[in-house]
This record gives sequence, structure tokens and C-alpha cells, in this order.
Amino acid sequence: MNSARDNLLDERGMILITVLLLLSLLMAAGMGAVISVQNDFRMTANLRSSTAASYLADAGVEWGKQRIASATMMPVILSDGTQGLLPGSYSVSFLSSTQTSPLNVSVVLRSMGSAHNASQAVHARVTKTYDLADGAVALRGNARSINFAGSSFLISGLDHDLISGAPLFGSRPRAGITAAAIAVLNQVGGALDHGQRGNIAGEDGNGASIAASDRIPADDVARIASDLCAAPHAVVSTVPSVGSLAVVSQAWGSRAAPQLRCVNGLPGSGDSVVFGANSGGAGVLVVRDAEMVLTGDFRWEGLIIVSGGDVGFRVADAANKEILGALIIHESGNATGSGPALLNIQGSLRARFSRQALDLAAPLVPATTLTASYAVLPFMLKQDYWRSISP
Repeated sequence: MNSARDNLLDERGMILITVLLLLSLLMAAGMGAVISVQNDFRMTANLRSSTAASYLADAGVEWGKQRIASATMMPVILSDGTQGLLPGSYSVSFLSSTQTSPLNVSVVLRSMGSAHNASQAVHARVTKTYDLADGAVALRGNARSINFAGSSFLISGLDHDLISGAPLFGSRPRAGITAAAIAVLNQVGGALDHGQRGNIAGEDGNGASIAASDRIPADDVARIASDLCAAPHAVVSTVPSVGSLAVVSQAWGSRAAPQLRCVNGLPGSGDSVVFGANSGGAGVLVVRDAEMVLTGDFRWEGLIIVSGGDVGFRVADAANKEILGALIIHESGNATGSGPALLNIQGSLRARFSRQALDLAAPLVPATTLTASYAVLPFMLKQDYWRSISP
């Protein structure tokens, strides 16, 4: 009896079973924790690899944009490429290149970023837009002098609407005045008094409204002017032997029908092309080897180029004079001795940069001329969209 009761009351076996059960539970919990940590580590590693692949794909887009920026042909034709970049690599494929206008091309690219066991793909469309000028007024070559009188002038590199003439906010501006030679740039600065500086608006990439530029060098301005005057669709005039050509109450082109007009000066110096009252037009106007003078109401929409020896651009009297587009003045001589000032503002003038006006003029430029000029024309890139896709 006592032996049976003692066996029933002996709890040592129950304690052993309980201890074993607790150890089993602890081991299970420990194994679960290890598995959870391992899973978290794998998830973190996968997330890190996926993030790295995404950054690599983005880097591929930037590499593709650099390639598009350095291209000098239209449409842009580029070879696919792969680049290694720790902790992986990216591969860029150029899927299409569509020229939508003489100055505009859209390129669609695909960038695949790879890091460890992860990959991410991105599609992007990049638009490259060329400008026929790098400012409202571009000065090239040398200058005998630069003159500004009064304050009834405005030179603005802000992009302006062709119809209303209002600035297009959100559109990239250009400098008001650009010069290739530092000496000319200094002449511009020295010719402006403190109050007149406020009449120059716009900015280059560094925020300057009056800026140095390496775009469209002097030799290229001369080449472009020569090509334009030799174009079969150019309407060419010549300064008469008296040394001055008067243009009064004439419209050389319109928005609906822009024209390419060229006026050639005489050998030697001292001749001029004088635009009097109610004159102007739309398209491209080239004045070679003569001074261009504005004395009455004048409006031009598009591009004006004054290029050659002993040239200049002079504004007189208070009549309204407007240039909506761009003005390029290029002196090919050494600009010593007597002769016209490169830029001589003695009256009312509003010269406003306008891409729409330059786009109006661009089809008048021969394709061969543009092809030879893309390498020197200013341009801008715009990424229209950035879209991730599952590989």
C-alpha cells in the first residue's frame, strides 16, 4: 500500500517531462528566431539589391542623356552600351529617335540596372532642342565700339511668345547679350551705366544677363550667312552704288509666309541698309558687309544676321522697333580705324528672344547648313518622362 502511494506521489518524472517540454519550446522559439532573422536578412539584401539596381538604371538614363547631348547629327543615332558601376552595371538601349522639326529631336531609351540578383528597367524620353542663337543679341568677332544712349531699349533673353510677345515662364531663358570675345564683353559692360543695366534681362546657365559664350563662333556665323545668301529660295538685294539701300513701307515675309532675305553690301566700307517707317517682316534677314540701320517703325519676327567687314547695327529715333527672335552681329575685320560701332543703340528698341520665332525661321535654313551647324548651336535637353517597368 505505502509503496503504491509513494509511486503516485513521486513528482520527479513530471518535473523531467516539464523540463524537456520547456526546452523543446525554447529550441523551437530559437529556431523560429533564427529563421526570421535569416528571412529578414534575405529581404533586406534583396531590397538593397533592388534599390541599387534602380539607382544603376537611373545612372544609365543620365549616361544616355550625356550621349544625346554630345551627338551632332539629326536625327540622333547612337549605339547601345553597357557600363560597369559598383555594385553592378547598367545597359542602355536607344529604342527610337524621331526628328519632329529642324531644331527638335526626341529619343526614347531603355536603361537596365543590374546588381547581384536584382534588376530594374527604366524607360525615358529625352527631347533635344537646338536654338539658332544663344541670346537675344549675340556679338561675334571684334568691335570698334559699343554704344547705349538713354533707357528706351529692352534686350531680353527670356523666351517670349510669338503672338502676344509675353515671356513664357517655365521656358529656359537665354542671356540678353552674349559675346565670344572677352574684350567685346567688357566693352558692353563699360558702355552701360548703372540704370541701363536693368534694361538687359535674361540669364545664361550661371545667371548672367550679359555673358561670354563659345556657341556659334565667328567663323560659323560667316559660313551660315554665306550659305543663307546662296540658298536658291533666298531673295537677294544689293546696296546700290550710292552706298545706301532704303527699305520703307515693305514687309519681307509674314508668319504665314516667312521669307529668307539677303542684302549684300558693296566692296569697301561706309555702305548701309536703312529700314525706314513701316518696314519689317518674318523669317531670316541677312545683311552682309554693310551697316544695318533702323530709323522708323520696324518689326522682325525670326532671325537677323549682320555679318562681314565694317558692319554694325544702329538704332535711331524714338519710333517703335522690335525684334522677336534673335539678332547676331559679326564683325569679320579687325575693327580698327573709322567705321560703325558693332552695336549702337541711340533710340527705341525691344529685342526679345523667342524660340517660337526662331522655329518659324528654321525651315528657311538649308538642311546642309543646319547639319554643319548642330555641333556649334546651343541646345537644351528635357526629360519628358521617367517610367519604371518590371524586367
